[in-house]
Amino acid sequence: MAPTIAVVGGGPMGLAVAYQLALEGAKPVLLEADDRLGGMAASFQFAGQTLERYYHFHCLSDQAFFELLEELGLADQLRWKQTCMGFFVDGRLYRWGSAGSVLSFRRLPLLTRLRYLLHAARCLSLRRWQHLDDIRATDWLKRWLGPQGYALLWQKLFAYKFYEHSDTLSAAWIWSRIRRLGQSRRWLKETLGYLEGGSQRWIDALEQRLRELGCEIQLASPVLAMRSQGPGQGAVLRTPAGERHFDAVISTVPLPLVAPMLQAGGADPALVARYSDQLSVACACVVLQTRQPITGNFWTNINDERFAIPGIIEFSNLRPLQGHITYVPYYMPASHPDYQRPDEAFIADSIACLQAINPDLARADVLAAHCSRYRYAQPVCGTHFHQSLPPLQPLPGITTVDTTVYYPEDRGIAESVGYGRELARQVVRALQADRR
Repeated sequence: MAPTIAVVGGGPMGLAVAYQLALEGAKPVLLEADDRLGGMAASFQFAGQTLERYYHFHCLSDQAFFELLEELGLADQLRWKQTCMGFFVDGRLYRWGSAGSVLSFRRLPLLTRLRYLLHAARCLSLRRWQHLDDIRATDWLKRWLGPQGYALLWQKLFAYKFYEHSDTLSAAWIWSRIRRLGQSRRWLKETLGYLEGGSQRWIDALEQRLRELGCEIQLASPVLAMRSQGPGQGAVLRTPAGERHFDAVISTVPLPLVAPMLQAGGADPALVARYSDQLSVACACVVLQTRQPITGNFWTNINDERFAIPGIIEFSNLRPLQGHITYVPYYMPASHPDYQRPDEAFIADSIACLQAINPDLARADVLAAHCSRYRYAQPVCGTHFHQSLPPLQPLPGITTVDTTVYYPEDRGIAESVGYGRELARQVVRALQADRR
């Protein structure tokens, strides 16, 4: 008899886990607290079009995602475009991201510019990252770029994304981010991808495939409690609809969200603390539609005392959309007072920032605005990060994962899909072995 396995969370990893479980002959039941699938890749209606709540793009190395698109019949809908990057500092917009733009950036001494390029090359050539797990990212960057280079190029990015956690981040984590984008180049030019129809296209296709494979999908169904029944006995989940027994449970939601589920299920407080102690920063992400582009760039880094904004993403400079669409993300700990500000305050600051970058932008040129919030948007990956994580299988019959499990890689659709599918194979094999 096929095992019935609960998958908690309908983001990219949860969808991938459920899909692979069904392919392996199991009976997955997907439980999602939101009213839609996709997690941070989910979409909403904005200015007459379907748009991701948080921006997503694809890199040339995203092999696991390409394989999924092939299986869903969507591989021919993936598009690639050479994109540009900018840097706004001291009230001026500079070109950035290429060797030529770095060498011509006279705000820094020539030696610092050369050190920056050498560091980028080192990130691409480095294969063994384990020694970077012992080093703080800020120390590593200062060592390579010098105090002046770090202060101008990185300090504000760290400060306006991680606040008091800035000096705790692992060098391995920042290395993986630099390397991923560095590898997404063709003929030395940054090349990024998007799917026709956006993320909703593959999410809808995968949902349809899941239903065809017999997967049960329950939306608006938060898990209130989770408890193990003991070795070989599965686990029980409680939702607003009541309790239900499963042969196994795989949770893919952010690890801090697992803490109240385990606590309500009577787990040891010390175990619960391993989950609640995991650090994340929240995100308030503003989306603006304007009559004209702000710049010709996809991404523009910002170093400006007036704005607590690490950068803006002009998504319509990658994917053709109705009007010009710009994302303005604000990252901060959820405990920070600014996170409680109304949406209108974030939107007003975003418009002011865009007008500072492009003085020709009038307030009347802003056609639509929206602000989304996500409490656990970005895990804080400190040094010796793996040692801080709770066990993969905290209790018999229960597996808990989120985007931190594939550290030092940062959260991403391809990484979540690849890891989730392999995890599903392992869980099914383990259940089959237990039944022999």
